[in-house]
Amino acid sequence: MKRVICTGANGFIGTHTVKALLDKGYEVTALDLNIERLRELLGHHPRLNFFKANIVSDDLSNFIQEGDKVLHLAAVAHFITRKDALKAVQVNVGGTINVLEGCNKKAERIVFSSTGSVYASNVAVPIRENGELGPRPENYYGWSKLQAERWIQNYKKLTPHVILRYGYIYGILKSWGAIGDWMYNKIPKGEAPLIYGGQQTNDFTYVKDIVEANLLALETPYINETFNIGTGRAVNIRDACEACLSLSGSTLNAKIEPSRSFDYPIFLYDIAKARTLLRYSPKWTLREGISDMLKEMPTQKEVINAPKLLVH
Repeated sequence: MKRVICTGANGFIGTHTVKALLDKGYEVTALDLNIERLRELLGHHPRLNFFKANIVSDDLSNFIQEGDKVLHLAAVAHFITRKDALKAVQVNVGGTINVLEGCNKKAERIVFSSTGSVYASNVAVPIRENGELGPRPENYYGWSKLQAERWIQNYKKLTPHVILRYGYIYGILKSWGAIGDWMYNKIPKGEAPLIYGGQQTNDFTYVKDIVEANLLALETPYINETFNIGTGRAVNIRDACEACLSLSGSTLNAKIEPSRSFDYPIFLYDIAKARTLLRYSPKWTLREGISDMLKEMPTQKEVINAPKLLVH
């Protein structure tokens, strides 16, 4: 039976991915600082093992066996790194090195969740993995993730890797950021959803497409590669908000706030490499993803709120 070690398993992407791994027949070892929410959501499963673990300080070789696949999701969130650069380095870089130490000579591969923040805000669109400007982060989060990528690519060169640079992710359980905050905190309470700027576009990617990319990366024969994971479609932030309002049956109007310096004016991925090599094919349009959220939101037991320390 194939075994996957998942760091950050208790978080937004981790929770969705662990469930999908179990549905596919994998045995999963879920690692996180806190595993209670995952335990509550998924319950007791014969192929799921929970362990509290700190990727910065614990000896992760105790969890990784010969031939295991490692899905490394644990990281410090973007908005936390703006205030705490040292935490970004300690967790996103130091924690990744510690995960690599645990993988050393044993893991079949490591799949790493990176980010579009490794690219500059003025990068040519659609963004290609090895475009003319290349990765040029403009914030601590992007720098820490790019450094982690470099360590994975070069550390002793003993563990095959697949690096996934996620676009903007939304979905069930995530209650912060664009779409998440609107759907969970603003619209249900009759409060106007907030939009910053209003002119920017983004590659909004439903979490179920991200999960599919994770599963494909765990099995692809194309190792030691980096892939953009998005939809390849740009959506204006106002249109995204209008979709949330109309599909929710709300008559509210968005409240426009001044733009923020860290928002990309245009963020759009070229996903041709992922389509060709990973066989990744995003299935969810924005409206379909929001509609799917609305179907599942009334029955979910928990919501993953914006984290105070770590996001996974």
